[in-house]
Amino acid sequence: MNTQKFSFVAMLALCLLVTNVNAQVQTARYVSMIANSHAYYEYVPQGYPAAGVKYPVIIFFHGSGENGPGTPASLPTVLRNGPPKLIDNGTFPTSFSVNNTSFKVIVISPQFVVWPTEQDADDVITYVLAHYPVDINRVYLTGLSQGGGTVWNYSGQTDAHAMRLAGIFPVCGAGYPYGEYATRIAKNNLPVWATHNLNDGTVPSYYTVDYVNLINAATPTPSPLAKKTIFPVSGHDAWTTSYDPNFRENGLNMYEYMLQFKRSINVVLPVTGLTFTAAAAVNNKINLQWSTISEIDNPDFKILRSDDGINFTNIATVRSTAANGTGARYSYLDVNPLPGINYYRLEMQENAGNKTYSDTKRVQLNRGPGIVIYPNPAENVLHISNPQVMKNATLTLMNAGGQVLHREIVNSNGNLNINISRLPAGTYYGEIKDQVTGKQQFQFVKK
Repeated sequence: MNTQKFSFVAMLALCLLVTNVNAQVQTARYVSMIANSHAYYEYVPQGYPAAGVKYPVIIFFHGSGENGPGTPASLPTVLRNGPPKLIDNGTFPTSFSVNNTSFKVIVISPQFVVWPTEQDADDVITYVLAHYPVDINRVYLTGLSQGGGTVWNYSGQTDAHAMRLAGIFPVCGAGYPYGEYATRIAKNNLPVWATHNLNDGTVPSYYTVDYVNLINAATPTPSPLAKKTIFPVSGHDAWTTSYDPNFRENGLNMYEYMLQFKRSINVVLPVTGLTFTAAAAVNNKINLQWSTISEIDNPDFKILRSDDGINFTNIATVRSTAANGTGARYSYLDVNPLPGINYYRLEMQENAGNKTYSDTKRVQLNRGPGIVIYPNPAENVLHISNPQVMKNATLTLMNAGGQVLHREIVNSNGNLNINISRLPAGTYYGEIKDQVTGKQQFQFVKK
């Protein structure tokens, strides 16, 4: 009897051990990928890493309720929803079968301190590609509410962003459907499946409907057509159903749908091993430096600059000094940068005409003290104090979804009072832009 009891206990322990070995593992990484994220969850599949294998990656952006400083106390809030929740409770598939091919995926879920910008999204992708064996043709971006808004905004901001992704899956995305963003998504044939609840009282469902309709109405018609699913229910939570592996349309769940698609970035690039930095220098100048490991048929580097990270202008061309197959170091000093915030990126063009772009770098020049807003939170009136005289400055207020609520031209000796009594409670963003101080941005809370 004792022997049988011992054998049963031993067998039970062995079963538990085997179960634990085969269980899905999601690891908290307290690493600052970017300034706006100090921790993330990392999920790697069974058998990882396998020699010579490049993995598809799903990058998940959470909602505003999960914002936090990336501490052991705050990071677990990211497990409330979406893929990290499924992984945490053991219901995330260990692999996906698509077109008779089995895929095991990496899932990265960062926690953001505040609403992530398009630059934040780009820098997260860059970090993931630099630190994990990722198939660069299979980078998929998804997010809900706040995170879904960033997915929309990032994907449509530039052609380079759209081309960096193999598919997007925004869920009740709080991103206003800008026509120019939809056109870029369509032009670059970025696969889209977006979901929303019909009667969403937090983010209106027409954001998703209009975005998909604008994409599909573009000329030429995108391939594949953007796809939307509007659930005939009320409430903001469209994510529980959307991310459920058992929810399928036309036989495919969200993950299988995305894995149908990939980019074709296996062409020989004109430049490999590019490292690019931009930093403020003395006397309000900006120093750009970059280096390459290998260059093939790369005649030059065009330096592109922008004040909004969207519309870039070529400000200089630097000739390549590297022989084919070798690398080189380069620098350029922008002696007349824009006031305020400057965005830079490099454009490289092969003799055959193909273009590639570097990551975008952001530099803000400090030209005296900036604006001060008070009180914050505010109830009826928001006071803005600017040490600079504002002449023909543009004041813009936006909601958390990026929708412009108010825009006006202001002239002031530095003090403004804005009536916000009619705004619903929530977080808002604003900017003041003029030819003297450039663009100054701020955030406030309406009580």
